Amino acid sequence: MRFLLRFARRLLLGIVLGLALAVAASPAGAEPPTTHEILSERPSGFWTSNRPAVGGAYRWRLLGLGVVIAALTGYGMLRLIKRANAERANRR
Repeated sequence: MRFLLRFARRLLLGIVLGLALAVAASPAGAEPPTTHEILSERPSGFWTSNRPAVGGAYRWRLLGLGVVIAALTGYGMLRLIKRANAERANRR
């Protein structure tokens, strides 16, 4: 258990230091690009299309998919937490 805590702390510290170095290494006065590629070959509403989706095409299906994925993930996490609590209670 202590190994995992030390590993998690070191991993978190490494991520924070890496992000800090990346921010420090970026030029201070760098401007984001002002032009972007115009994509005309793809249908409206597609992932990287520049044309707006007509009538909100794709929006509700993607929202529903995101809600389902979030619900399944949340349900799985609740089961894992309950199982871990039950195992810990049985050890005592």
